[in-house]
Amino acid sequence: MKIKIMVVDDHSMVATGLAKELDGQQDFQVTSVITSPAQAADALAGAVPNVILMDIRMGVYNGIKMTEEIKKQYPEIKIVLMSGYNMGQLAKGSKADAFASKEEPIEMLSSTIRKVCLESVAVFPADNPFEEKLTETETEILKLMGEDLTRKEIAAALYISEKTVANHITAILRKLNVRSRIGAVLKGVELGIVDSSSV
Repeated sequence: MKIKIMVVDDHSMVATGLAKELDGQQDFQVTSVITSPAQAADALAGAVPNVILMDIRMGVYNGIKMTEEIKKQYPEIKIVLMSGYNMGQLAKGSKADAFASKEEPIEMLSSTIRKVCLESVAVFPADNPFEEKLTETETEILKLMGEDLTRKEIAAALYISEKTVANHITAILRKLNVRSRIGAVLKGVELGIVDSSSV
């Protein structure tokens, strides 16, 4: 008996590419690909899958909140949250059954799907504390970045120069192992430094 999979991702190319790779496996059957999150509820009313692969961030839609709503009505469906960022710890605190990075090989994702569906095992990345912790100032700057403040606004708020802010942001990106401000903010949400409601 094949594991029936629904893919929910607002990036059409990502969703269809993922569906094609999974559907090519002998024990998987992708029953639907949803690129408009608003249509997910209607799709579920038509055919209930064994597992849903759901992107966490889909425009105005939040995959974690959608997971909560789906689980209320369909508690038997397994849900694997996905993201291009390492948001495993944020996903772990949700109603989801697993988290998978979009960067990982299809073999790892396939293994995760089998574990949650066949073994009822929750699959989340292990805690990976950073060797270098953020300083008090860096933590404060990251919080302000989460509020979408510019470097100039952050400098004014903390009574420091823009150059100092820039240096701190460079250090934050290095310590969190991310490439952009957005990546840093999302990592901050995962670590509980940045309030997710402000993102």
